[in-house]
Amino acid sequence: MKIDTHAHIFLKNLPVINNARYSPKYDASFEEYHSFLNSFGFQKAVLVQPSFLGTNNDFLLNSIKDNKNFKAIVVVDKNISFEELQKLKENGACGIRLNLLGQDFTDFKDKEWETLFYHVAKLKMQIEIQRDLEDGLIDMLKTLLDFDCNIVIDHLARSSHIDSINLQKLLKLKNSKIFFKISGFYRANFPYKNNQEAIKFAKEIYEILKKNFSLHNFVFGSDWPHTNFENKIDFPSAFLAFEEIVASKKEREQILGDNACALFHF
Repeated sequence: MKIDTHAHIFLKNLPVINNARYSPKYDASFEEYHSFLNSFGFQKAVLVQPSFLGTNNDFLLNSIKDNKNFKAIVVVDKNISFEELQKLKENGACGIRLNLLGQDFTDFKDKEWETLFYHVAKLKMQIEIQRDLEDGLIDMLKTLLDFDCNIVIDHLARSSHIDSINLQKLLKLKNSKIFFKISGFYRANFPYKNNQEAIKFAKEIYEILKKNFSLHNFVFGSDWPHTNFENKIDFPSAFLAFEEIVASKKEREQILGDNACALFHF
């Protein structure tokens, strides 16, 4: 079994939110993505709502409708009702995404956030978060852990260097509810000169995290179509990078298969 747990689909003519950090000039269709999965022997996948499409998850959910091999991570308003969130789950959503790059620190102790997270926990959904490790991620994680949801951290926490104090704080959390996506090695804040340097750094981060977190807490994500990095990476090279980051074939098989099956309830 091989499962890709992080990819995006969109069309260039879909409406984007105001002040979007990225606005696509091309289509990344479900059909094109599916062809990559088939070519590389992937049977299942998790599609993540792109931040520039905001909370309108219709295109994402309609694309995977009635397809049990695909699930979705959606973006929602913090004041979404329990019934609305439940409907999203019925339509294929297994979690919500908090893309907090470059945003002011979010106080998750706010009443509306707390209500949302309690609803997520009640529905046995997960919380996916994208935030730079050096930008308040640890404090956010400490608050989120109180809600007893699985927390999935994008792109190996977008680390900056292996001697980071915040990396040490992350290791001390050592919680079975915290999961890591081995994805987007090129999104690290490490000042690399080329992909090979970035891959080497991602491998170091993976090995450090693995010493403190169970191997069960890692999954793979292609990050297709690699927004903002399309000229540096593609699906084949992203998968080859994963094979370099995780040198052990046995570990790769567990990460691609059993780990993803369990976390995303396939």
